[in-house]
Amino acid sequence: MIKKDEKSGKWLVDIQPGGRGHKRIRKTFDSKVAAKRFEVVIQSRLAVDPGYTIPKKDVRKLSDFVSLWFQSTGQFLNSGKDSYQRMIQASAKMGDPVMSVFKPVVFIEYRSSRVNDGVKPATLNRELQTFKAVFNDLIRSGQYDGKNHFSGIKQIRSAEPKTVFLSTEQIDRLFSYLAKSESDAYLIALVCLATGARWGEAQSLVLSDLSNNMVHYHETKSKKSRSVPVADQLYQRLSDRLKNGSFTDSYSTFTRRLYESGINLPEGQRTHVLRHTFASHYMMNGGNILALQKILGHSTLNMTMKYAHLAPDYLREILQINPALTLC
Repeated sequence: MIKKDEKSGKWLVDIQPGGRGHKRIRKTFDSKVAAKRFEVVIQSRLAVDPGYTIPKKDVRKLSDFVSLWFQSTGQFLNSGKDSYQRMIQASAKMGDPVMSVFKPVVFIEYRSSRVNDGVKPATLNRELQTFKAVFNDLIRSGQYDGKNHFSGIKQIRSAEPKTVFLSTEQIDRLFSYLAKSESDAYLIALVCLATGARWGEAQSLVLSDLSNNMVHYHETKSKKSRSVPVADQLYQRLSDRLKNGSFTDSYSTFTRRLYESGINLPEGQRTHVLRHTFASHYMMNGGNILALQKILGHSTLNMTMKYAHLAPDYLREILQINPALTLC
């Protein structure tokens, strides 16, 4: 039976399939059409399966799904624990909404608040991408059958950060300051500069990662191993040092010596400038962009293309294929 509640103006479906003694189903709707549709759907499903019951409302919150993702997928990723902690914090700041009634505006309002607090758009864009990826994973694995509400939210448009690299003079100055320290900072930095490695990759090297004048990186961001040849002198120096055990943590020493050298870098760029410097000088000296992708371990060529403009022959054909040349 469908009837209208005169006080609320809503339409009530009140049915008891199977008659007296069976479960009674009551639900309200904003329109008579929606109420009728629900009644027909329930009756048709009961005709096929007399034991059918209406699924209970899913009251799991955003943090519940984040935890579910971490247990099934995130804990096996290099940055999984960090992503999990950041999403749990973000969930709390959004009020930990129930996902069955979640609206994209919840994240949008949270994001606006974070921007006003001084958080960079790039940080929030990465956060959005993480939430999108989490729910895509849960949907693919059948652990969530709802809609990925984050997929329709657009990123904040922001200028691409400038890629800074050190000049030859700055390289000499930096390493002259690193040489003053007795830590492993000098050698780790030299490995980063010679192979384009991330600081963590170079610092975690062990003796077994060296063979045939090559450095082999296994604990990488992309989880893909890669190998890079190095000069004989550096190979021998690395081998001699690692025979005595692993590198000590020298990040703070590098940071201090960088500051003392007077080299000013954009915020957020410290050890990573060595990787940028390797890639930039590699391309300026005629290196191949495809080879650079493999050396850096980038998963896509698009990530490496930010260095392409440094190649000496980049867009050189514009000097030969140019309609303005007829006027010169």
